[in-house]
This record gives sequence, structure tokens and C-alpha cells, in this order.
Amino acid sequence: MRFNFLTILLFSLISFSVNAQNMIQTNKIETPSPIFFGGGIVLGGGAGSFQFGLNPELVKSLNPYIDLGAAMNLYYASYKSMDLTGNINARSNNTQFGLGGFLRAWPMDQFFIQVQPEYNWTFTNAKSYVNGNSGSSNVSAPSVLAGIGYGKRSENGFSYFSVMFDLVNSMQSPYRMGHLTAQPIIRAGVGFPVFRGKKKA
Repeated sequence: MRFNFLTILLFSLISFSVNAQNMIQTNKIETPSPIFFGGGIVLGGGAGSFQFGLNPELVKSLNPYIDLGAAMNLYYASYKSMDLTGNINARSNNTQFGLGGFLRAWPMDQFFIQVQPEYNWTFTNAKSYVNGNSGSSNVSAPSVLAGIGYGKRSENGFSYFSVMFDLVNSMQSPYRMGHLTAQPIIRAGVGFPVFRGKKKA
């Protein structure tokens, strides 16, 4: 009699546990990873120079540790040199257009590692007002940017600051032109969700 009572009690507890687990699994809500749109703006200038650029990004957060994205570079710069009397000696314009993709890995909260292969086209026009000579050049080059950054990300958006270098270091790269070695690429940006998807039960 005692054995039958204990057996019935044991089976009742197992049955209750299974039903409770089924209820928990049924009520679980899956939130899909959002897609973000954002990027950064470059604006600068000085004596005889002006710079303006856009770095739009489309980012898909795969999980808490990995982001994949597509990026575009739009950049314009103008330079002019002047003599002591204020007359222009020479002027040049530089326009850059680039396309690429990137992987952003977050091994630690708020810190990430980024690898970004891309291809850039650069168009330059220059004119000397001293001798009247002028010319233009069109070059293109692949780049692989890699570096580290600091940022914040959630389902409501992201913000970041990063420092990267071009590992290819081509002479035609816009990150190398006019310099003996590749220069650090400092970028900052923000992004906002453009598609969240539907929650699934």
C-alpha cells in the first residue's frame, strides 16, 4: 500500500514538472535582432583647406557578440596654397568614393574589434596659378581596415569610436596618399534601428 502511494506521488511530480516546462517553452518570446542604419560625418578645415565626408553604414546584429555590415565612403577635400600677399599659387580638389563590408566582434562589453575590406576610387584635379599648368588623375585601390573601438549597442541603437589602419598600405590608397606610411583612420558614428521584425512566441 505504501509502495503504491509513493509510486503515484512520484509519477504525479514528474508529470507536473513536464507540464510546467512545456508551459515555460510555450510562453517564451523570441526577439529578432534588429537592422540598424547610421554612420559618421567628417567635417574639417583650416588655412586654405576644407574637408567633408560621409560614412553611412547598414548593420545587422547577429548575436550579442557579432555584427555584420555594409559601408560606403563619400569624401571631398579641397586645398589651396597662397603667397604672402594673399594670392592663390595652386589649388587641388580630391573626391573619394568607396564600398565595403565589415565584421565587428565584441569580445568584451563596450569594446570591439573590426575588420573592414573595401575598395576605393580617388579622383584628383590640380591647377597651378603660377605657370598655368593643370592636370587630373584617377586611381583606385583595395584596402583592409583593421582596428579596435569603444562603443555601446542595444536594440535601440549604437554609438562608437574606433581607430583603424589599412593593412594593405597601397600607394594608391586614400589612407596612404601623400604620406610615407599608412595613417590612422579615426571614426565615430551612431546608428538607429530601421527594422526590428516581429516577435515570435
